[in-house]
Amino acid sequence: MPLNIIVCIKQVPDTNDMRIDPKTNNLIREGVPAVVNPTDLNSIEEALSFKDKYGARVSVLTMGPPQAEQSLRESIAMGADAAYLLTDRAFGGADTLATSYALWRAILKIQEQDGPTDIVFFGKVAIDGETGQVGPGVAVRLGFPVVSYCSKISKVDLENRFIEAERRVDDGVEVVRVPIPCAITVTEAANEPRQASLDGLIKAKRAKITAFNKDAVQADPKKIGLGGSPTYVKKVVVPPPKKKGEIKEGGSPGEAAKWLVDRLVQIGALGARTGSPSPVQQAGTEMQETKKVPGEHGDVWVYVEHRYGIPARVSWELMGEGKRLAQIYGTKLCAVVIGDNVGDVLSKEAFEYGADAVYLTEHPVLHEYRSETYGVAFANLSNKYHPEVVLMGGTHNGRDLAGVLATIIETGLIADCTSLEVDEKGGFNGTRPDFGGKEMSTIVCPRTKPTMASVRTRVMKMPQRVEGKRGQVISEPIELDEKAVKEKIISFTPMERAVAKLENADIIVSGGRGLGSPKNFALVEELADALGAQVGATRAVVYLDWISKDHQIGQTGVTVRARLYFAVGVSGAVQHIVGMENSDTIVAINKDPEASIFGVAHFGIIGDLFQVVPAIIDELKARGLAKKVAIVAK
Repeated sequence: MPLNIIVCIKQVPDTNDMRIDPKTNNLIREGVPAVVNPTDLNSIEEALSFKDKYGARVSVLTMGPPQAEQSLRESIAMGADAAYLLTDRAFGGADTLATSYALWRAILKIQEQDGPTDIVFFGKVAIDGETGQVGPGVAVRLGFPVVSYCSKISKVDLENRFIEAERRVDDGVEVVRVPIPCAITVTEAANEPRQASLDGLIKAKRAKITAFNKDAVQADPKKIGLGGSPTYVKKVVVPPPKKKGEIKEGGSPGEAAKWLVDRLVQIGALGARTGSPSPVQQAGTEMQETKKVPGEHGDVWVYVEHRYGIPARVSWELMGEGKRLAQIYGTKLCAVVIGDNVGDVLSKEAFEYGADAVYLTEHPVLHEYRSETYGVAFANLSNKYHPEVVLMGGTHNGRDLAGVLATIIETGLIADCTSLEVDEKGGFNGTRPDFGGKEMSTIVCPRTKPTMASVRTRVMKMPQRVEGKRGQVISEPIELDEKAVKEKIISFTPMERAVAKLENADIIVSGGRGLGSPKNFALVEELADALGAQVGATRAVVYLDWISKDHQIGQTGVTVRARLYFAVGVSGAVQHIVGMENSDTIVAINKDPEASIFGVAHFGIIGDLFQVVPAIIDELKARGLAKKVAIVAK
């Protein structure tokens, strides 16, 4: 019997065509084309691969206005068998919780006519928000295990009804096994989406799109649209242009190199800091005055993410921000530790990074992170102790757990925050970049508690560790049965990846499309060798296969906070800038004086990188500052 597969897709604005009005500094939306969300194309391709190999009926589902029908027809042109449009004004303004509810109701409706669903595919994230919450949320409602951030499906056993898949996470690669039915969120690494055939285009033009309104899917009016959303957008602003730093234009490459190295030595960017960089407006959370707000509030919780007791750096970064929020609320900062035989070590570190108390749940079933078990354990704690705010790292597993937990406890989740604030009435405000950083949206969650927020690594500064600090450990037992757990971890392979090195790097040299060809990346590597730096890259060159994705810096790559950041041939697309703008000192080298990267650079050289970069290496060598002797290709 063929599989029944549903692919949930989203129509999004094409961020490549979004521009800023130079007079009003507002985002120009008119005329911006709508496209299928990029990783949703990968999810369609994965479903069609199942159809080709095993036989399957592939249905595509989207929620949106009537014009979203075009994305469904594109899916049929690729090879999908049926398409469903969930459309009703009542769905408008839905956040991720209300969206997952509406999609769940639509899937139940589709099952009435097509039979039980075997697999539901999603793209890993939508580019207009980058939350990654909807897939795990729908899975929870369906009672399906979810494989998030799937980079490869390695085994399908239809006789025994299970799938094995690879999850590429921050610290390595997991191989997981889940029974069918299941849900899977697909990354761009999983496949290359096919192009529509001529026959497919003809079929798509003639295809019937089945439309559902709220009544057709029997949706509860209180759980859909803006009214059913625990979060909503309070305000949207376009980030103001940033003040330029010192820019060197004209003169020889040697003169420019000498000027730059002089400046970097002066401020201590090449060693111990002795000064301050040029005044360039920096992104990130500004320290809000810790004036206590009125009223009674719950504690502020920080989830301590770890692998076998080794904590993720972002957990401790969140402690500093969590402490500030707790002071504003007049409550305690608490860490949440979930695992097996990790409580002593992680509790000690949590106290030393600022926690007043630790909520601890341990069980052998919690030895490995699985959203199914960790979600239940965390919900058990939250429902009993009622925190005000829950902060989580915006890692692969952090996002996965956040989406599951928010659905279980039915609360609002604000993802990828760069700023956390509390208003005068005690309302929690999270500000996050949308559309690759072209807009900054401030989101609130006034109707439900706790408010959940995720923050990427290196966005918040690490607080100072206080050795020997202690606090209260509150142990909360839980009953779990491994036999009842659907997801199994088959293996985990740690990876000494560029990402790990980039996140902790003092100095980074990144290359962009201005390098012209992949062979010219050798120039970036040679400068990195001379500086003792790690090599980064923009999304554009990664997508061109000039360098592996592990080197990608930006909103869809890794976020860094380097002491010194070189951008070589980087134009300065907003999605790259949001991943590196918190670096202490930024140097840009580009021949285009109008390149956006100069807007965030402390020091910039307008010139030919193929002449300037070798001159910088020579200058470093001449002063005895080069870490390695670099031989520059001519």
